[in-house]
Amino acid sequence: MSDKKITLRVPEAYLPLLEDLRKLKSDQQNPNFMSLKQQEQVWASLHKYGWAYPILTNKDGVLVDGEQRQSICLSHGEFFAPVLRLPVSDVDRRMLRQILNKLKGKHNKELDAAEYIRIVEAGEKEPLKALLASMGERLPEIVEEHDLPSTIPATYEIIVECKDEQYQKQTFEKLKAEGYKLRILTL
Repeated sequence: MSDKKITLRVPEAYLPLLEDLRKLKSDQQNPNFMSLKQQEQVWASLHKYGWAYPILTNKDGVLVDGEQRQSICLSHGEFFAPVLRLPVSDVDRRMLRQILNKLKGKHNKELDAAEYIRIVEAGEKEPLKALLASMGERLPEIVEEHDLPSTIPATYEIIVECKDEQYQKQTFEKLKAEGYKLRILTL
């Protein structure tokens, strides 16, 4: 095929999954969209890391997950990518799209900050800032102002889930009286 263009890294395990992105179908009803800046960030990520996970479709090639990546690749002349075809009904395809678009989990801000510090220490501060900016976020002030140590010391912590603020306060006071080093964390 003369127009076969693959410039992005494809893991060996995904090579059998390579398909022509131009043959995949959209239902034109994907509620997920990205700004131009986010699209640029996705392309930069694909360019740097390659295909970390494949595009998902149903057995007929109707997109489940990866419609944005498909569009971005096509706009850059990248025509082939790993595609995993799933034997799902139309309603399951839509449910899976919703799940993959929405279920992101909760982020612990302190652990996020520690992760950001590790990334910054590895010399990737500007790419991290660009990624956060594409999501409408900023690098936390604690990370910006932090005098970065060469390593982040290991800590061992327990998170106690409390039924309400009053119980949280009682538990905090009790453990503090027992000599534990504590801090309040509200998720």
